[in-house]
Amino acid sequence: MTHEFDRTDALLADIRDLVRHANLITARGRDVFFDRGDRTQQLAAKAIVIDLQTAVERLPEGYRDLHPEVAWNELRAMGDYLARDANTDYQIVWNALVADLPRLLVQLGIA
Repeated sequence: MTHEFDRTDALLADIRDLVRHANLITARGRDVFFDRGDRTQQLAAKAIVIDLQTAVERLPEGYRDLHPEVAWNELRAMGDYLARDANTDYQIVWNALVADLPRLLVQLGIA
């Protein structure tokens, strides 16, 4: 039992850290994110969302059940889309970074 709590705490810390990095990207601004000459921010954001999906999927099912307000299926779908689609719509990624990820922290009570 302790092992599951330790794992959950570690995963939540990872999620919090990934959202912190997403916030660093959005703090640089929309113009930097959508700069056609430098896709670094877009690629980093894509990796963050994929890593976030991985962390979320590793959370115990019982923990996820305690938070029905979280759009678990949408998080999974977003990560799958980014991992498999070569023609990423970065407006969707930007919207996730700006709205969805900060909301996730609030919903999980780890903001």
